[in-house]
Amino acid sequence: MADLQPVDTVLWMARGTWVAMTLRAACGLGVFDQLDQPRTAPDLAAALGSDPHATARLLVALTDLGLLERDGHGDGAYANSATGATLREDHPSGVRNLVLMQSWLPNVASWTRLEDAVRTGSSVFEAVNGMPSWEHLSRHPEAEALFNRAMARRAAGQIEAILAGVDLTGVRTVVDVGGGRGAMLAGILEAGPDLSGVVADRPEVAAEAEVAFAEAGLGARAHGVAADFFDSVPAGADLYVISNVLHDWDDAECVAILATVRAAMSEGARLVVVEKLLDAPRSFEDTRDLHFVDLHMLVMFGARERTKPEYDALLVAAGFPPGSVPDAETSWNVIETTR
Repeated sequence: MADLQPVDTVLWMARGTWVAMTLRAACGLGVFDQLDQPRTAPDLAAALGSDPHATARLLVALTDLGLLERDGHGDGAYANSATGATLREDHPSGVRNLVLMQSWLPNVASWTRLEDAVRTGSSVFEAVNGMPSWEHLSRHPEAEALFNRAMARRAAGQIEAILAGVDLTGVRTVVDVGGGRGAMLAGILEAGPDLSGVVADRPEVAAEAEVAFAEAGLGARAHGVAADFFDSVPAGADLYVISNVLHDWDDAECVAILATVRAAMSEGARLVVVEKLLDAPRSFEDTRDLHFVDLHMLVMFGARERTKPEYDALLVAAGFPPGSVPDAETSWNVIETTR
């Protein structure tokens, strides 16, 4: 990029939607899953049931993106590069789920109204798609399942942040508020064999968590509980965790969520908020990614990423003391406070 002229740089940026949709098409067709071994374009097209000429054109573009490699001396067969292999369905990163979720048409269509979102400071998703994002997602079960899988891929980094920055001594019960399918809670429980916990989330999501816990051999220690975190969450736990949730909501809604959690907590119970802080040190690439996630929160929910002082203001408004942030260098940040 540094060698390109300014106009060419802007032109490449403008192609960003095309790049995302190329990845989406390749994932949807199963290109990366079929290229676990080298295949020529005609062979791959036969395996995919796709048009041979159009398939060849797609493979050329994927090679230009560094996602595929081509044998230049043999039969011209294509294979996944190390980068392309991350888009296989079975890759442990789960990044394929995120690619498909973020390139889902209702989400992309909402981004075409970013200008309006910036003018008003409000979400444009409902104006584009006819209903709020969460309601829209609940009416599309396949997309909702994809969303939950995409969010679960972040669990490893969140688990790392909690285990590195939170003293779990004396903790016996954990409530993961809005914890999805329970991947993060499962990781915490695996690190602490004396711990038990629940994921409090929407009924259909809590049911998925229940199944996931049973499949992971944690059914005796972990459960999914149907809850609306604007109304109530399970009471009496030692530790409450809200991870990657508050950035989905505006300030007033965040205060309402935190107040609900506080009402469920006994005196001395602890709250841990896991988010990516805008003012935390990180690489240029990670900071740039967070700034775009911040815009995505605006477009989708009228919400935002925040700094540590901004999260403290929410905590105080909900009745908590300001939080503390551990020194641990992790990709996710932890803010801890006490009832």
